[in-house]
Amino acid sequence: MSRLTLTPEILENAYEYLRVSPPFCRWGLPHADQVMFRVMGAKDRYGHFRGRHRRARGDDGFSEIAISAGLVRSSDVLIATMAHEMIHLYQDETGTARGHHNLKFRKLAKRVCAIHGFDPESF
Repeated sequence: MSRLTLTPEILENAYEYLRVSPPFCRWGLPHADQVMFRVMGAKDRYGHFRGRHRRARGDDGFSEIAISAGLVRSSDVLIATMAHEMIHLYQDETGTARGHHNLKFRKLAKRVCAIHGFDPESF
């Protein structure tokens, strides 16, 4: 049986799909060209977000979203995982939290789940 094979290009397009859909389309998230996408082999998490990597003084850098090829094996899990990491990106961009599932994160997640039909318990 075949399964979804993740590539950075697939991650980038999943991001762009979500970025132009509600509620993300109102958040002013950076275009995919300004985000690094990485496929990782982690088995302990579906994805992770890292704030802007700065290579030199004055460089705005790029945020990174990485998705686990070992755990994300279907399109529905990919989209839900990407949406989760995009909330972290939004909070990083707005300074409302860095990598934490605080009250603001949970409120945003509830809205995202309601719009996109994700299960809030597994999100």
